[in-house]
Amino acid sequence: MFYPFEMERYLETLLGERDPLLCEMEEQALKETIPVVTPMVGNFLNLLVHTCKAQTILEIGTAIGYSTIWLARAAEETGGQVTTIDMNKDRLARARVYLERAGLGNQVTALEGDARIILRNLDTMFDFVFIDAAKGEYLEYLSLIYPLIAPGGLLVVDNVLFRGWVVPESTFAPKYERMVGGLRQFLEDLARNPNFSTTVLPFGDGVSVSRRIVL
Repeated sequence: MFYPFEMERYLETLLGERDPLLCEMEEQALKETIPVVTPMVGNFLNLLVHTCKAQTILEIGTAIGYSTIWLARAAEETGGQVTTIDMNKDRLARARVYLERAGLGNQVTALEGDARIILRNLDTMFDFVFIDAAKGEYLEYLSLIYPLIAPGGLLVVDNVLFRGWVVPESTFAPKYERMVGGLRQFLEDLARNPNFSTTVLPFGDGVSVSRRIVL
C-alpha cells in the first residue's frame, strides 16, 4: 500500500457492510496471505461490469474466488457470464466451493491451467477482462488478450503500481527489480498502445483501466 493504511480503511467504511461470505474470504486471505483484491477494488469491478453491461467477462487469476464473486454478482444482474482461469488446483477448488455458497456456481466457468496456454485456445470475444495474476507475466497477457477483447470492451489490471515502486527512483529490494521493471514496461506499452485508451488509478495497489478503441 503506497498511501496511509488508515485511508484505505476509511474508504472501506464508505462501501457499507459487506456480507458474511465476503468477510469470511477476506479473513482467510489475510490469515493465509492469499493475494486477493481489496474490497475497494472488488466494488470497483462490480461497478464497472454494471456500467458497461458486460455479457462476457474473463478473469485471469482466480485465487479463492473473491474478485470472481464481485464480478459474478454484477454479471448475474447484467445477464452475463464469467470465465475465470487459475493454475493453482487447490485454490481453484476452494473458489468453486465459495462460488457455490454464493449461489453463483452456474454464473462462472472455472478453468484450471496456465492462462498463457488457455488464452490461445479461447474463441470468445469478451466485453470485460480482469487480470490479477503473476505480475511477471503481464506483458505476455497483454499481447495474448488483445484479440479476445471486443471493440469497446474494457481491460482492467490490478497491482500495476506495485507498492508505488514503479515510480522512478523508488527504493526496493534487488529481488524485485525484474518484476518492477516488467510492470513499468507493461504500463508504458499499455499507455502507448494506439488500440487502447488507458487511465491508471492509484487505489488498492494501482488499477489500470483500458478501453479497446472501436476502429
